Amino acid sequence: MKKAILILFMCAGIVYAQDSTKNVVEEEKFEYNAFKEKVYFWQLEKNWKVTPLEVVSAVPTFGIDLETTMKERMSFQYGAAVIPSFFQPAVGDNPNQFDRMNGYKLRFEGRIYPFKKETRYFSSELSFRHLIIRDEMAVGQEPDMNGNFAYFTTEDVRAHRFSTQLNLKMGIQKVYENRFVLDFYWGLSLRNNSVAGLNTLADDAEVQGDWNSMGWVIERGHVRNYAVPMVGIKLGFHTPAKKNL
Repeated sequence: MKKAILILFMCAGIVYAQDSTKNVVEEEKFEYNAFKEKVYFWQLEKNWKVTPLEVVSAVPTFGIDLETTMKERMSFQYGAAVIPSFFQPAVGDNPNQFDRMNGYKLRFEGRIYPFKKETRYFSSELSFRHLIIRDEMAVGQEPDMNGNFAYFTTEDVRAHRFSTQLNLKMGIQKVYENRFVLDFYWGLSLRNNSVAGLNTLADDAEVQGDWNSMGWVIERGHVRNYAVPMVGIKLGFHTPAKKNL
């Protein structure tokens, strides 16, 4: 993790240091407006990217993002990713780990480049993550009015943990040699986490204890809203717009 953070700040320094310089290979620009004229997908200016820090995060995620330029100084970015169970540090044989956790992540981002320096942008992103957690859980059965239970059982339970994020970001995106993309961003993430499922449990049953290494609350109907700062980096390849529009 320390190496990943060091790489992040080194890349950020490179972006700032080279922001005032010209690329080695000048890109020939072809202007269009996909909202007013017919532009095929293969003709669009595109950036294909990966997010390396998501691979070393608390929930390792493997995905790809595609940014398409819709008109001058405006683009859309789409992302999809998978969350394989065998890569998750929260999964294992220890009692406080999940038996299995997998899922997927989807996101959509709108970007504008309104600043004098064309490499600077502002964006808003909507992101959705769905985790499917399977584990044997200690469950209290038949509670009374005082929070006590008649007996406890061990249940094989599946829970769904949803995370919805509204991310407001600013960033710097550079294209090098008309081929490679470096995208460094920072901002604020507004998040909503909720839990559903637990489908094998009775309506009045309750999962007991802090039983998972992530410290998450896995209770049916649990909801949490919070805001956190964010910083990240994306790396990828650039495809220029095609001339014969």
